[in-house]
Formats: sequence, C-alpha cells, structure tokens
Amino acid sequence: MYYFIGDIHGYADKLMSLFKVLKDVITEDDTIIFLGDYIDRGRYSYEVIEYLLAISKKYSTIFLMGNHEDMLLKYLSGNDYNNIFMYNGGRTTEKSYRRNCGKFELPYAHHDFFHNLIYYYEGEDFIAVHAGLNPDIEDLEAQDRRELIWIRDKFYSAGRFWPKTVIFGHTPVKYLGAGDSVYINDRKNIIGIDSGVIFGRPLVSLRWPDRKIFESEI
Repeated sequence: MYYFIGDIHGYADKLMSLFKVLKDVITEDDTIIFLGDYIDRGRYSYEVIEYLLAISKKYSTIFLMGNHEDMLLKYLSGNDYNNIFMYNGGRTTEKSYRRNCGKFELPYAHHDFFHNLIYYYEGEDFIAVHAGLNPDIEDLEAQDRRELIWIRDKFYSAGRFWPKTVIFGHTPVKYLGAGDSVYINDRKNIIGIDSGVIFGRPLVSLRWPDRKIFESEI
C-alpha cells in the first residue's frame, strides 16, 4: 500500500503525532509518499527535515518537491530576486535553522535532501504531485515544472476526468470546498490532501488504494 502525506509546513509536532498513529499500520512493504511543502509557516522546519530523514531510514519513502522547497533553493542560490521566499513564510525557516545550526545554512544531509526532491511520482493507477497538472498537456513528462508546484484553479477547476487519480497538496482543502480534511472529487478523479495545518487542522495521511484517512491527534 501507499501512504500519502500532504503539506507539513514546519509543524514537526503534527508530523510526529501522525506517525504515532501510522506506526501500527505501516509495514515494510508499504511506501510513504510526501507531497512537498515540508518547510515555512510553522516554527520547526529544521526539525521536520530531521524527522523525515529518520523516517527515510526506516520506511520506503518518496519525497516530492513543493513550491516552498523551490523557493528555499532559489533563495539560498541567490536567485530569489524579489525576496519571494521570505514573503511566503521563509522567515520561520531561517529562524529554525539559525536556532539549530547557528546560521542559516543547510547541513549536508539537508542539502542532499532538498536537491534530490522529485516533481511527481506515477503509480499504476495514480499520479502524485505537489500542486496539480496542466489539463491541456496530456504527456506527463511534458508538464512544466513550475506548474507542477504552483498550479491551482486551472488544474482543479478543469472540466476533465483524469485517467489516473491525481493526488495533490498545495491548496488547502477548505478552499476546494471540502468540509473535512481531504478533498475527493470522483467526477474529476482528483484527491487533495493539504488539510490546512497552518489553520490549526490535523496533518493527514491518505492510504491507497483503500482511501482510508489517518489524522494526527493534534
């Protein structure tokens, strides 16, 4: 089975709480797919990456690129000309790294983590992506990388049915009209799992293919 986990945004406490719930159900044959946006907003971005690195040593894991990771890499490489990273919550990430490392610098393991993130993962009956897909592009490999991590309504408002279920984060489900922590649209064959931790919601995991939902206890 697969376990999908959406946007964490520096909430290490919610991530740890979720894994207290998952530890009794995940097996060595399962794969955990994280959909990106591990950092920013919450106070503990450094701790989140440390925890994810530990998780990757225990379980089979796949880590996707989110727009916040992309902004971080551009900022650290000097290519964030409009200070977009800090404007979008990067200040808390900077503080987290300064608190733990003494300066805003990525330890080697973190540098390796961020530079090895992938933009999508295709399974037999699903596509995992941070933000969504351009509905006008049929070839998955032809999708624009920026859209894979930034697209919003052009994707989820499109009037098309995707042949494989698209599982995505990026847009909090409350903006998609979901009353719960997961947005499921069978008419379009898309599932959104950014539960909205930045609004105080629990962090969630979607198990595939049975669609069982697990929530952190905080």
